[in-house]
Amino acid sequence: MDQHILQIEHLNVAFKKKREKSIAVNDVSLQIEKGQTVALIGESGSGKSITSLSVLNLLPPNGKVERGSIIFNGIDLLKQSEKEMRKIRGNEISMIFQDAIASLNPGMKVGVQITEGLKYHKLLPKTDLKTEALQLLEQVGFKNPVQVYDQYPEQLSGGMKQRIFIAMAISCKPKLIIADEPTTSLDVTIQRQVLDLIDHYKTDLDASVLLITHDFGVVAEYADWVYVMLGGHIVESADVYTIFKNPVHPYTKALIGSIPNPENSEERLKSIADYTFEDTGYEGRKFAPKTYTYESSSFNAPSSLVEVEPLHYVRFYDDERKVVAIG
Repeated sequence: MDQHILQIEHLNVAFKKKREKSIAVNDVSLQIEKGQTVALIGESGSGKSITSLSVLNLLPPNGKVERGSIIFNGIDLLKQSEKEMRKIRGNEISMIFQDAIASLNPGMKVGVQITEGLKYHKLLPKTDLKTEALQLLEQVGFKNPVQVYDQYPEQLSGGMKQRIFIAMAISCKPKLIIADEPTTSLDVTIQRQVLDLIDHYKTDLDASVLLITHDFGVVAEYADWVYVMLGGHIVESADVYTIFKNPVHPYTKALIGSIPNPENSEERLKSIADYTFEDTGYEGRKFAPKTYTYESSSFNAPSSLVEVEPLHYVRFYDDERKVVAIG
C-alpha cells in the first residue's frame, strides 16, 4: 500500500516577463509520507515557495507549470479544475503563510474568519460553528477563547495572529499542512510555540507537514526528511539524521555551518561564501562548473542526482553525462 500523501515528480515552473522567461523550479521531485514532516530548506529565491504554491495551483498569473506531476492522495492536482481545487484547498491541504498580518482580514472578527473554511466546505451545521471555533482557539493555546473570538486582528500581537492562522489552517482537519516560513518575524519563544502547535496537530491526527524554511536549527528539531534547494534544484536529500551526520553538498554544509553554537558565542558564523562548489573532493565529481550563485546560468547546465549512500541523494554537475540521473 502506497504511504505517500504527496508526490512531486520532475516539476518545472517558469515565469514570463515580457519576452523573457526564467526557470524558478527545475526538475524538482519530492515525496511526503503519511504522518511525516518533510523540510524544504534553502535561501530566499531558491524556489521553495514557488514549489509549494504549485501544489495548490496558486502561482501568480505569469507563472506556469511547464512539466511534471503533483500527486496528492492518488489525484494529479495539475489536472484539476479551479472548482475542484477549491474543494481541496483548506479542506484536504492547508497552507500557513509566513505573513499572518497580511493574510487575515482586518475588517472581520477572528471567530468569523476561523469558521470560514468550515462554512465553505459545509463540514458543520451553522449552529455548531462558534462552538468549534472556540475549541480551535483553545487548541492553539488561547486561555480566553470567548474574548479572542470577538476581537479584530489589529487587537492581537504577531504571535497571536499566527496562532489564529494555524487555527484556520487546521479547522477542516487537513491531511497535509504546508507551512511556509511560519515563524518569520516572531521572537524565539513564540517561534517554538507555533512550531510545537503544528507538530502536535500532525501527531494527533496523523497528518503530514511540508515545512518550508531557511533555518537548519528548525529542521533538526522538527523534520523527518530533508530536501535542500538551491537555484531551483534539489541539490541534496536524505533523512534528517543523515543530513547532519554526513552532509555532502557544499551548500548543505554552508547552511548547517550558519547555525549559531550556544556553547561558543564568540565563534564566527560561517556563510555560504566560506564554501565553494568547485570542490572536487567527492570521488572526483564537481558540484557546479564555476559558481554557486543563484543568478548563475550554470544551474541550467546538465546535472544529476546520485545516491551516494542508501537513500541519500546529492546533485553533481556532470560535463560528460557519465553519471546516470535518478531524479
